[in-house]
Amino acid sequence: MRHLIWLLTLFLLAGCQSVVNGRQWIETDSPVAFRLGTQVYTVADVNNEIKRAIGDGIANALASGQTREQIEQIVVENDLRRQIFEQMIQNELLLYYARQHGIGVDPVALDAVVFNRIANNATPAEVLDQRSVLAREQIVLEIIARNTRADMAHARHILVNDEAAAQAILAELQSGADFATLAATRSRDTASATNGGDLGWATRGDFVPAFEEAIFTLPLNTPQIVQTDFGFHVVEVLDRELQRPFDTFEQLRVRQNAGQFYQETFVPWYEELRREFELSGELQIADGFDPNALPIPFPETP
Repeated sequence: MRHLIWLLTLFLLAGCQSVVNGRQWIETDSPVAFRLGTQVYTVADVNNEIKRAIGDGIANALASGQTREQIEQIVVENDLRRQIFEQMIQNELLLYYARQHGIGVDPVALDAVVFNRIANNATPAEVLDQRSVLAREQIVLEIIARNTRADMAHARHILVNDEAAAQAILAELQSGADFATLAATRSRDTASATNGGDLGWATRGDFVPAFEEAIFTLPLNTPQIVQTDFGFHVVEVLDRELQRPFDTFEQLRVRQNAGQFYQETFVPWYEELRREFELSGELQIADGFDPNALPIPFPETP
């Protein structure tokens, strides 16, 4: 199994410079590194991607006093060139998969992000390039979210100081009071109180053990009292789902166990997807191509 680096997924995938619709990369007269469908990616393309991913970091390391030998050791020991190559294939394969399955982006939401990031004097070409990069990023992240799964529970709660207050609220609920209204007016958890006590979908690791145990074991739609170090909670579990996909990449990113969920569910899904593309011949890596044979992108000396 190829062990793709979680941090590379988070930080490197956004920077690829080709566009969503599969435009040719810059270099076309270089030897082929790999093919995906009808798209050809050359050795020069891979070399450019390695330079884009770690070129600035290497320049900064040299400026801070590290030697070329030290930097080369880091690159080799961490197999960075191969990792970047694998990340490049992953991004292109997920975009190819998205086109096959009609997965796109909301153009209105995309434009809002673009115009929040670009300078006021940006040229139309710069706006188009930024839009293309962000579209690629959002599509890849959406596919990662859709195919990363975890056991989840959807709960709401009302947090109070003592058991007597919790019992009083529980009695009101049993008499027909509205949970959201009580949460808005009585809960000490002001963040969730504005949403009627709704905590959204939570995964294991999101809450303290006692609260987590409750939301994953209590019967549905039956408010009960749970004590934690924060106080007494009147908790109602609205729904539970085993191996539920994440709604958005942001929902995945902020989870405490995000890396674990990614490794346990997305990586196997991706490995199977890649295996299918290789078996079908849609993905072909050139015989003998070794990304570690490409030069480390040290800055050119004058």
